[in-house]
Amino acid sequence: MGCFDWCFFSLGGIVITNRANDRRLRAQLVNDRELRNRERELSLRKDVYLGAAEAISAGLTAIGRFANLDLPNDKITEVYLEKASSIAKIHVIAKEETVKSVVDFVNELGTAYLRLFAMRYPLVIDKNQLAILDKQIESFANERDRMIELMKQFNLEGNTDKRRWEVIQNNFKFEQERINGFLKRRETLQANLNAKQMEFLQKCVSEELSLNRILLPAILAVRTELELPINKTVYTEVVEEGVKKQEAALRQFLNDLHGYAAAQHSSAGEKLLDGGNNKIGQGN
Repeated sequence: MGCFDWCFFSLGGIVITNRANDRRLRAQLVNDRELRNRERELSLRKDVYLGAAEAISAGLTAIGRFANLDLPNDKITEVYLEKASSIAKIHVIAKEETVKSVVDFVNELGTAYLRLFAMRYPLVIDKNQLAILDKQIESFANERDRMIELMKQFNLEGNTDKRRWEVIQNNFKFEQERINGFLKRRETLQANLNAKQMEFLQKCVSEELSLNRILLPAILAVRTELELPINKTVYTEVVEEGVKKQEAALRQFLNDLHGYAAAQHSSAGEKLLDGGNNKIGQGN
């Protein structure tokens, strides 16, 4: 082989090698670009899903707030409504399975809110009625105590006006009878409210448990999109176990609360009724 032939083959080998290197470089650049795009997409999805998860958590937390009858209606779901817009972003970046799962959950959450608001309304009315009765009983007790002071003053002064004494005594009896009557009404209303509240708390827990189950497909779909695999069976068992523990804790709490409320109510009633035992006889 001549020098020319050797040079020709050498140059040909270099050209072929360079072309192969070019193809590998182009393939590497394309792969790097796709990898960067994929990383950006995953980062975007994570940001959106984390924001939506925070909103969903606020939505579930609101379920427990329904049982607090001291909260105005607009405060119960206030935090959730402030964050709910984060969930809407899912429609832009999520796959069909994820969108469907999230929409199902949001619809069920809204429906649960409506059911709980409907059950809560009469409880709030009863609670307000109790507050009115308490004010009336307090007013009657103040007037009764004023009669007691008048009786004390009557005796200390050595007053012998029997007509005046009878008026004071009759006013005292009238106020005491009103107190007794209103205390019985309050006791009945409080007992009914306590029973309804316990039932309502159990309903709130039931709704939360149902929503956690409905949320499960959405969580699994999101984790799939984010390439974060999870054992569905194990995760379901974890969720169920957590809810059962919450239910057991709630039952214990309700039992303790019921006993405490009954003791406090009995003590308050005895204190008001004590005024009837302090009747002072005429000392003249």
